[in-house]
Amino acid sequence: MRIRPVLDDILPYHPPRLAEEISVDRGSKEYVKLTMNELSFGPLPEAREAVVESLARAGRYPDRDADPLREAIAEANPGTAPENLVVGNGTSEVLVDLMQILDRPGEIIIPWPSFPFYVSAASVVGLRTRKIPLDEHHRADPGAMLSAVTPETRAVILCNPNNPSGTYLPLEAVRSFARALPDDVLLILDEAYYEFVADPAYMGSHELVLASNNVISTRTFSKVHGLAALRIGYGIAPERLADYVWRAHVPFSVNQAGQAAATVSMRQTEAIAERSGLMKRERERVQAAFEAAGLEYIPSHTNFVMVREPPMVFEKTGVLVREGEALGYPVGWSRVSLGAPEENDRLLAALS
Repeated sequence: MRIRPVLDDILPYHPPRLAEEISVDRGSKEYVKLTMNELSFGPLPEAREAVVESLARAGRYPDRDADPLREAIAEANPGTAPENLVVGNGTSEVLVDLMQILDRPGEIIIPWPSFPFYVSAASVVGLRTRKIPLDEHHRADPGAMLSAVTPETRAVILCNPNNPSGTYLPLEAVRSFARALPDDVLLILDEAYYEFVADPAYMGSHELVLASNNVISTRTFSKVHGLAALRIGYGIAPERLADYVWRAHVPFSVNQAGQAAATVSMRQTEAIAERSGLMKRERERVQAAFEAAGLEYIPSHTNFVMVREPPMVFEKTGVLVREGEALGYPVGWSRVSLGAPEENDRLLAALS
């Protein structure tokens, strides 16, 4: 049997402390897990109830097109219609679907460091990636990315805010970049951390998508909604592009429980805003502590902070963080997810 050679260079990611992370997932209190940018609170009560109620329908296939969920997402993004929305088994599936609709061969431009999945997913579907270094402030560099565009460029993926740096481009900068891109180059805005941006102007990013022919925004229920285990992501797209994404999509890939929980959670706007506000306050508290300790860190617009301190410093109080070198940063950096206040207390105890 002949295997595609490109797969030889793609290896599953196994963090150094995988066993400890799994133990936390299984209920161990020995460690606090601040590695995956999850929300430790879990789902809202209303979403939990929706999951339980959905079990009565577990013998049936889920709604193929996730119509109730798409309606809820459309309501939360004024001017958006269900026809502008695609839903996937996590944002990762939506991103793969987007790559599948692009003409090949060709390449995708990404700022770097950014989400490593972009590189492996592009390779699997037969696309090359070109990495454009972040600027001196750890932000995506629109000018450098535009200069890198060639006739072979099929898309630009802009993680905004960016993982792992935590930085972001304001909405007007994104608009200018989108206008400058050739019409035949797709701009994918990966907005997984959208709800943690404090800038109120950025909340209108979906309007940029709706006014374009070549811009798509992807978002997730894995972060502020606390539904990471149920794997729900979505994309806001011009209707023509959304139609092509659905053609590439695996039918019934989004499970019934996840659809039910996400539909209910999307409509709990006040509760989600409260969660977002709490995480923003905790972010400021953690960053202030880093500053007081004299640590170099990157001011964040997400639910994590990149700090120049090795993981073992935090592990002495039983806190697991993600090592920077796995994310494209030098050895000695760590990406610290923000947990609940008591988890962050344990994190900061390591600095004393």
